[in-house]
Amino acid sequence: MQSETIGAVARRYDPAAHTAALRYRQDSNLPFDPGTAPVLPLLLDTTVYLDRSSGKLPRPIRALIVARQHLVYNCGVACAELAISIGLLNPADIRTPGTIAVIQAHLDKMEKDKTVAPNASAWTEAAILAGILARTQGLAVPKGNLTPDQACCQEGRRRELLLDALLYVTAVDQNMLLLSGNIRHMDLLMQLQPANNVLLYRPLQGQNSTSHHSPTGRISDDPW
Repeated sequence: MQSETIGAVARRYDPAAHTAALRYRQDSNLPFDPGTAPVLPLLLDTTVYLDRSSGKLPRPIRALIVARQHLVYNCGVACAELAISIGLLNPADIRTPGTIAVIQAHLDKMEKDKTVAPNASAWTEAAILAGILARTQGLAVPKGNLTPDQACCQEGRRRELLLDALLYVTAVDQNMLLLSGNIRHMDLLMQLQPANNVLLYRPLQGQNSTSHHSPTGRISDDPW
């Protein structure tokens, strides 16, 4: 029997059905309650590692991870988002060794057999979802109408959408529960492809700040 082609995956969505900008929903319409989350293996968004190292991971999320510690999986997308800083950060900056040490501590805890990666179908599906969102949310402005800085910013935001779509599609494809603090992008993705595979959280406030690609702080020896 002939297997499904990538073209068939691409035809799962009708881009013409999505022409208006999606609106962000109220928290009451989003999955924030760990108590009602489906009992599935956990897949960690990059935000979980960053918020853990900066002390911003909420206690209920930490407790859920501990309770399902034997069902916690990493995603190759998050591995890449963390690891890029190892090569990107300036070796001459005095802050770089400490930041890399934190990243390395996260990576050292990621066992290969507990790490999943998006396959070709997931890449294709995520790309279509990201493309639809880029267009409907105003990130499809022709380069000729943008300054070089604006064009670079638009490309970066599209890339962020693609990476988040990859995490989302992988969670759905693997039937895992994605823990994510990226509320805005996950809200939009759930509107395009409704699924009960996400648990959202808001990072704690008043802790040490951290940037998306430059985690700071330390990793303690406790499970989470």
